[in-house]
Amino acid sequence: MIRVVPLQRAAEAAPLLRVLRATLDDATFALRLERAEAQGYRVLAALDGSAMVGALGYRLSDDLTWGRTLYVDDLVVAPDRRSSGIGRALLAEARAQAATSNCDHLRLCSGLSRIDAHRFYEANGLQRFSLQFVARMEE
Repeated sequence: MIRVVPLQRAAEAAPLLRVLRATLDDATFALRLERAEAQGYRVLAALDGSAMVGALGYRLSDDLTWGRTLYVDDLVVAPDRRSSGIGRALLAEARAQAATSNCDHLRLCSGLSRIDAHRFYEANGLQRFSLQFVARMEE
């Protein structure tokens, strides 16, 4: 039985979020997680008993284009539990949170190479809308 719950601290989901953000070194990951949480980043956790098997990190924002938005930053399911409905349950709870928060939209970005993820999002009612353009700032 999977249940989706909000976490008190995003750090509780760090081991699972690291699966999605494996290219970051530990210090960078910890700093980014701390900063994101200070700016309203929240995490929904999918639990099977006491084991966390999925996580969805999001934030609420307001802007001129989208209005009030629940923006999904991270959606990850434990590799051995994928295709079992956990991602669908997390996304459904994110939609419920968006409705409760009077959001106009739920949005996310996905890397161009993540074809399986795109199929999942589309199967769950999200539509392709735009391309994201990025300029890397030198560190």
